[in-house]
Amino acid sequence: MNGHAATYADPVESLAVQRIYHEHHVWLQEWLRRRLGCSQQAADLAQDTFVRLVSTQQATQLREPRAWLTTVAHGLVVNFWRRRDIENAYLQVLAEQQLEAEPSLEQHAIIMIRCWR
Repeated sequence: MNGHAATYADPVESLAVQRIYHEHHVWLQEWLRRRLGCSQQAADLAQDTFVRLVSTQQATQLREPRAWLTTVAHGLVVNFWRRRDIENAYLQVLAEQQLEAEPSLEQHAIIMIRCWR
C-alpha cells in the first residue's frame, strides 16, 4: 500500500490494514505461489485478498490475520481454478467444432451451457 492507502474515516482502521499488509503480504504471496506455481498469478490473488480486507473495514477486529487471509485467498484460488477449467472446456469445445468463422452469440451460449454440465 506504499503511501497510497485507502481513505478511511477511521485512521485506526487504516493503520490496521497497513500493519497487516506489511506483516503478512510476503508470506501470503509465497503461500499462493506454492499453490498456483505462478508468481504473477500469486501476486494478483494476494492483491485481491488485501482488496477484500480493505473492503471489509474490519481489520482492527481480526485476531488471527493469517487465518483470515488464508481463508479468503483459498476461496480466490478455488474461483481461479474454476474459471480456468471453464475456459479450457470452452476452448476444447471450440477446437472440436473446428469452426471456420467466429462463433455467433448463440453458438457461444450453447458452448457455455455445455461447459457447465
